[in-house]
Amino acid sequence: MLGILLCLLAASAATGQELYPFHIDQDALSGAPDFSFLNHPLTAADRVFVRDGRFFRAGADAAPHTADDEPVRFFGVNLCFDANFPEAPDAARIAKRLRKLGVNLVRLHHMDSQPDSDPSRARSLLTTGPFPSLNPVAVERLRGFLDALKEEGIYVNLNLKVGYNFRPAIDGLPPHPAWPNQSKPLHIVHPRAVELQTRFAREVIEALALRHDPVLAMVEIENETSLVRDWQTGNLDRALVGEYRAVFERQWNEFLRARHGSTEALRQAWGASEPDGPDLLPERWLLEKGAPSDAIVEEAEDGLRLVVTQAGPRLILKKVGFSIAPGTPYVAEVALRIEAPPGASRTIRIDIKQDVSPWRTMASRGVTLTSEWQVFRMAFEPDWGMDGIGRFGIMFENLDLPLGVRGWKLYQAGRRGLNPAERLEEGSVALVGETEAGTAARTDDYLRFLVERDKAYLDAMLAAVRESAGTLVPVAGTQMGYGGLLNLDSHDALDYQDNHFYVDHPNFPNVSWDDRDWRIRDSSNVASGMVPFLNMAVARQAGRPYTVSEFNQAWPNTHGAEIDPTLAAFAAFQGWDAIMHFAYSHNRGWDRGTPSGFDVNGDWTRFANMGQAAWLFRTGAVNAGREPLRIPITLEMRLRAGREKRNANINAFLAAAAGWEQANAFLHRIELDKDGESEMPDAARTRPAPPYVSDTGELTYDPAGRLFTLNAPSAAGVYGFPRGPVRAGILEAEPGPSARGFLALTLTPLDGLPLDKSRRLLLSNPGYAMRTYPGSQPPRPERLVNYPGTSDWWTIEPDPGSPKPAASRSSRGGPMWMERVEVRAGIRTEARRIAVYPLDGSGARLAALPAGAIQPQPEGDFRIHLQA
Repeated sequence: MLGILLCLLAASAATGQELYPFHIDQDALSGAPDFSFLNHPLTAADRVFVRDGRFFRAGADAAPHTADDEPVRFFGVNLCFDANFPEAPDAARIAKRLRKLGVNLVRLHHMDSQPDSDPSRARSLLTTGPFPSLNPVAVERLRGFLDALKEEGIYVNLNLKVGYNFRPAIDGLPPHPAWPNQSKPLHIVHPRAVELQTRFAREVIEALALRHDPVLAMVEIENETSLVRDWQTGNLDRALVGEYRAVFERQWNEFLRARHGSTEALRQAWGASEPDGPDLLPERWLLEKGAPSDAIVEEAEDGLRLVVTQAGPRLILKKVGFSIAPGTPYVAEVALRIEAPPGASRTIRIDIKQDVSPWRTMASRGVTLTSEWQVFRMAFEPDWGMDGIGRFGIMFENLDLPLGVRGWKLYQAGRRGLNPAERLEEGSVALVGETEAGTAARTDDYLRFLVERDKAYLDAMLAAVRESAGTLVPVAGTQMGYGGLLNLDSHDALDYQDNHFYVDHPNFPNVSWDDRDWRIRDSSNVASGMVPFLNMAVARQAGRPYTVSEFNQAWPNTHGAEIDPTLAAFAAFQGWDAIMHFAYSHNRGWDRGTPSGFDVNGDWTRFANMGQAAWLFRTGAVNAGREPLRIPITLEMRLRAGREKRNANINAFLAAAAGWEQANAFLHRIELDKDGESEMPDAARTRPAPPYVSDTGELTYDPAGRLFTLNAPSAAGVYGFPRGPVRAGILEAEPGPSARGFLALTLTPLDGLPLDKSRRLLLSNPGYAMRTYPGSQPPRPERLVNYPGTSDWWTIEPDPGSPKPAASRSSRGGPMWMERVEVRAGIRTEARRIAVYPLDGSGARLAALPAGAIQPQPEGDFRIHLQA
């Protein structure tokens, strides 16, 4: 008799429990959830290089660009800070853990961020000596770890500039009154900083003996920064002070002399300046309150003084009733301070939006307040207008210190060309400020200059990598979300493009990264439009590999089980080359057994189906789209996106500039054709009707139904909120009566056969995971609760007696609990009988489900009642 063995991962709940204790033993993991078979030890045949817009392995002859080259995809994880330097006894077991997850790439991240005063602590590749002083203990540990990874078939992505803060007095740089966090973007600006970083790149690669080592799959030069990005987002001007501004001004004037030759030619190119317009704001201010919020606003000698008397979800101090014309430059500004001791800070938001439904936002900026008055400006040039319904708002919640406000202005900015006092021959042409409105020619020249400086830095770093690692290793610059379309120009000499995204990234309403004052929306990516996936798709450049080196839907989001398998399926359909979960671990707490923010180590929600996600992406179980939609991106479009300060918002820019309909990314592969001469395809401008079905027929997304399904010959999945039975190939699924309605089911074969032929299947059915509430008797799971004063933000209930509004995201004990997700699943098969085995946390079979839980159906299905 034909039969099927079905293994159920994360399915061993006791009847009637909402959450049940669950632990995964990573070191003992074996059997169905062990995906080690995907890897083999790396040799010279596995050296990675770029060919035909893809990553390839050299093949058996160990020679690139020959007939036996093999394409390769990477499913990776990040390691951060001291996690990159495991002690020798741990290196091999961590490498084996990752192999079991189907991982074949580790991104070595934040290795430069915490230089060690005591090298034996091995938290960083650096010591606190003058940069770059390498830490010999960390180097030795990392080299040993690289060998362990190589033995398990796992490559590395080497990150160079991530978090190091240059110390001018120690590192031989000019002084700076307020050195920017992680040195961004001054590490690009000053020649001395660039020279030190090229030395660091060479010395790290040489110390780790990575030249021609197959373990090195790729190198990233810098993380999440560029001059183009910082100018667009208002972070460049405040960093350019003293000698750094002088250096940048000299470089700018040299650029203009090379481009225009003379002051007169520059004047002809840029045109004359125009004056600014009058202030558009009315005198009267209003206070908008969201119950139970309340505040007192007093007239002060130098403006207004506001004191929150009742915390709540919304307080907005605003001026309303003005008009905004499309295609016109504006500047909004306001001066703010808090009454606080030196060193204290608070974060609030200012915005320009319409004061009626749907309250569409035109410009917005988060600002950090201190005890000193600061003037905050926003420059914007909208592509839509408002007639008498404009609002300039200052938004805050739970502000516990008095706020001072003065100097409110909103005016039409006069376009600036070349001023009479500026002369190219004297090198006195000023930089283009972030809040200025330049003529198009002046702003375009500045954008070209920023691109040139970014490119000069990247090219210098690229040369150092090539010199020390060899010419084959693929090299990227920074992420497409940190610069936008102009990164296509600054990254011309590099090998591949990278990107990052997060779903429901934690928000810190008061102090950045306060571990006990944070909140999330607890949103589902599937239920909210899957927009992050679309944003990634439209940033992919044709003709070169594309990677997403950071993604997550971090704990304690209760829908996080959806992120890895849905991204794996979507990325495979889009034909991407690598995706890397952020992160496996931020430290060497390998065995803590509980989640820590972004880490999958201890977060059994995301861990449960990661191996299947790796298998989906790496093996071709999900087919790439048949015909790509190529979107031509001219230089004028790239400059316009920079002028409009679109930065990462490529989707919205292409919609406004070329009529792009983003939902087409669910139907077709998307590629940006730099300097393409063709027109935008009609199909790219046509809005598809939902539900959206990929041109392979394997993926379906129904935004109204909040449902994403996978129906490939060798994989099936149901993700989201089914309203009834949902069919995905041989799999049918429906939430059971006790379930909250959200499912993340993934079905894959264990014998390499298509699902309809397979006799051994793995079905994962993870719920959300929580830690144990401290001191609870009997022990109980901690709970998500509304962040104080809100109804749409969530956090974890604080520890007993804690004055903070939230529990720690990183340090609370176990054991872990997992949500019981009751499901009625159907398996369509020709088999006459099936056996269904839940698995424990080591992958071992538990007792088979009783016969009453498995019901054969007349149409050939077996109905299985899971987590009953």
